Amino acid sequence: MKKTFTAILLLFITLLGYSQPKVIGHRGCRFDGPYENTLASLRFALDAGVDAVEFDVQLTSDNEVLVFHGPKIPGLESDIRETTFAEARDVVLPGGHRMPTLKEWFDEAGKTPGVPLIMEIKKQLSPEKEALLVDKAMDAVGKLKVGDRVAYTSFSESACDRILAREPSAKVIFLGSGVYIPTAAWAKEKGYKGISYDLNGFLNHPEIAAEAKALGIETTLWLVNDLEVAAWARKHGIDYISSDFPQMHTTIRK
Repeated sequence: MKKTFTAILLLFITLLGYSQPKVIGHRGCRFDGPYENTLASLRFALDAGVDAVEFDVQLTSDNEVLVFHGPKIPGLESDIRETTFAEARDVVLPGGHRMPTLKEWFDEAGKTPGVPLIMEIKKQLSPEKEALLVDKAMDAVGKLKVGDRVAYTSFSESACDRILAREPSAKVIFLGSGVYIPTAAWAKEKGYKGISYDLNGFLNHPEIAAEAKALGIETTLWLVNDLEVAAWARKHGIDYISSDFPQMHTTIRK
């Protein structure tokens, strides 16, 4: 117990003097809360005081959009991209939850105004389906008048580019992982306003964080599920940390 307390104390000392990254709830709250990407997980993250909530969207086989990570559906063990909307909505997820529609998601988020919502466009089974997902998701954002709260992110460069082709002013954050990650200068040239890389990427290329800051590109580190990684992010000037345990980070800063 004494060693644990000492380690935490040293960590806080290390954190002093650096700006605190903002906290993103990954899939709302993935662990220690309701099942990910459900309305309950969204509410959990918002009540925990996060600075933004990340969530995923998928396209069903009959071209409807649902908030879900996937691609496998618990219980059915089928791919949501090969499952109809009705079949997917009928699935009871762990904890008794169901996959939300975008309207349901934004309606719940509307109860806590102002917190940014980061929509991840998941890769689809074909370029055509991916383009359709982008279009349907953006149409919903426009129809529901939540464009001022929504940023877009994806591992798919083509999805990111389609978003900007439709709406040049949209906030697009490129997702990457692994040792080889694109530079901030590349993101700037593409018109992206942020880059979101895992620890493997940033740890091997800490200079990218400094480059991004100089170019006005926001940085996000994922996944930050312990305080040591949070300390690294703070020391290197990372703007956002995305965590499965957002309440761990928001509680500390209160």
